[in-house]
Amino acid sequence: MRRLLATVAVLALVAVGACERREDHPRPQGGGDPAVFRHDLSGDMSGEYRPTEAAGSAVASLFIGQETAFAAWEAGDRSAPPLILMLNGPQGEMRVLPETYRITDAAVRMTGVTPQGQVEIEARIDQGALATARRNLGDRTVVISGTVQAGGRRSPVALTAWNGD
Repeated sequence: MRRLLATVAVLALVAVGACERREDHPRPQGGGDPAVFRHDLSGDMSGEYRPTEAAGSAVASLFIGQETAFAAWEAGDRSAPPLILMLNGPQGEMRVLPETYRITDAAVRMTGVTPQGQVEIEARIDQGALATARRNLGDRTVVISGTVQAGGRRSPVALTAWNGD
């Protein structure tokens, strides 16, 4: 009888300890990880951004999705990426999907991977320039500027809002 009571007591302590560990490190609901994917946008940034000078640029384009795409991605739905970075590579354009991102009204930072290695874009967003570019279709004002690192090489990037041909 004592052996049975001792076993039950040990199992109870193990169960309590496991519950306490789960409370110390709660898992995010919906499968997302708020530390890895975060957005904090007060307005609509959606659209495609392309280099002001395509020749020689490491970046072909940066797509920024709508609020619903960010919310879905952060909840674990991987069907429609909210950020897509297109790089110019030796074999043509390479699509980079986010492994991490943090985007606010003032900045964007995204990491991803290509067969050539790790990719990171870190850039500032000029909201005034974006408003001007949207008012004046075809305006070539730089909206996003910063750096992209791909394959161990760091390059400057200057992107404008692209409204199609």
